[in-house]
Amino acid sequence: MLPLSKLVCWEASRRLNKFHLSPPHNQTKAKVIVVGNVVVGGTGKTPFIIWLAKQLQAKGLRVGIISRGYGATNKKWPYWVTSNSNSVDCGDEPLMLFKQTGCPVAVSPKRVQALELLNKKSQCDVVISDDGLQHYALARDIEIVLIDAKRQFGNGLCLPSGPLREPVTRLTRVDFTVWNDLQDSEEIPQLSIAQSNPSKMQLKPACFRLVGWPEITLSIEGFLETYPKESVLAMAGIGNPARFFETLESIGLKVDGSAFDDHYAYQKSDIEKVLKRSSKTIDEKPLIMTEKDAVKCTQFAESEKHWWYLEVSAACDENIIKDIMQRCK
Repeated sequence: MLPLSKLVCWEASRRLNKFHLSPPHNQTKAKVIVVGNVVVGGTGKTPFIIWLAKQLQAKGLRVGIISRGYGATNKKWPYWVTSNSNSVDCGDEPLMLFKQTGCPVAVSPKRVQALELLNKKSQCDVVISDDGLQHYALARDIEIVLIDAKRQFGNGLCLPSGPLREPVTRLTRVDFTVWNDLQDSEEIPQLSIAQSNPSKMQLKPACFRLVGWPEITLSIEGFLETYPKESVLAMAGIGNPARFFETLESIGLKVDGSAFDDHYAYQKSDIEKVLKRSSKTIDEKPLIMTEKDAVKCTQFAESEKHWWYLEVSAACDENIIKDIMQRCK
């Protein structure tokens, strides 16, 4: 596979150089911020976008979000996300972003189409593109790359021999790098290349919410009191399920985990298979999932009193907001 990996790296570099030599014209009056990855798999991008959108809203800016809508089966694009939307129509991440931020969200595999719809239906000061770092049809003002501090860049090779979408040198041409899963006491890793405005981020458990009735919550302490045996079934269909299971273990839970593919389209039978793994009753050993999974399981969870999802919040360095605000001005 190595020759193919070298070809992928070469093509990625060629497309990037072409983009910088002849960038597309601005497609909106708003500032466009692209939040993406240079590797495949989860890096904490969605929680970061939620944090970023809320921070910008707190500064008085009108924020919109565009997304590809991975996993959606909708046949008509672009798609406008509303409170009546479901993950089948628009994808799990756009629906989660809409519910968490209240921002207008437009979806299309061609992000320029999503941006056009956003321009028509909403006035925004800032537009955040969920992923799309390599989507060079989209003009952008700021690029932010999320990096998993534990996995980093794997073997350093491009697909299919490694996890890289494009060479690590891409980081020298972005505006910010954000290292996820670094504690306050840990230093930002040094690379052989120059990093652009590196900062740190941690994902912190906020509370548990019932999947079918998300307005019903339990604090972390309240959950441990409600389920004193501390043994739980857990499921995750995200880029890095192991991180989710480790997060649950970090708050004192004994996890019996089931990993699914990223953006997995759940059926009720999938949940039933997970539940059959336990010999204990559901009130003794509850089911916990990620919020990204929960938006796809709501329709068959309304009668379930022991299906929960863990809401997490991102904690990031404040300097990145100051720099972004300066650039937006």
